[in-house]
Amino acid sequence: MAGIQKGINDFISSATVNVPPIASQFDDTANDSDKSFTVPTNELWFLNWLHVIYVSSGDVGNRQLLLEVNDADGNTLIDQHAGAVQAASQTRHYGFLQGIYRETTFVDNSLQVSMPKDLYLGPGYVLRVYDDEAVAAAADDMTISFQYQKFTV
Repeated sequence: MAGIQKGINDFISSATVNVPPIASQFDDTANDSDKSFTVPTNELWFLNWLHVIYVSSGDVGNRQLLLEVNDADGNTLIDQHAGAVQAASQTRHYGFLQGIYRETTFVDNSLQVSMPKDLYLGPGYVLRVYDDEAVAAAADDMTISFQYQKFTV
């Protein structure tokens, strides 16, 4: 029986030894419709999902939310636009997810936005979420949370 338990323990140990830690970030700074997150020089991120709560002010105009990834040299590698715009005086939820279709209509104030599968961000890469139209950059509020696997390089 001791041999079976040792085999189970060895399996569990080998199955979990190379699993990267799951990390998350959160930013709810008010009056900001443009947020960026930079991958530290000793890390590699695998982005699992990203959630945005966007509260638009009363300033007239349609907001177009955009997820952008830039490499360490500032080159834009990805720009994923939400499939619908957001008007003034609304609160909307955006879920940037892998393996889904791009929605073009809000359902119960939420919109799913596809993002590339296996999205790795290297050292110095920048993850940016912003209103591409910059309707009320200093008045709109955007809360962002995201989860990623963090590798040390």
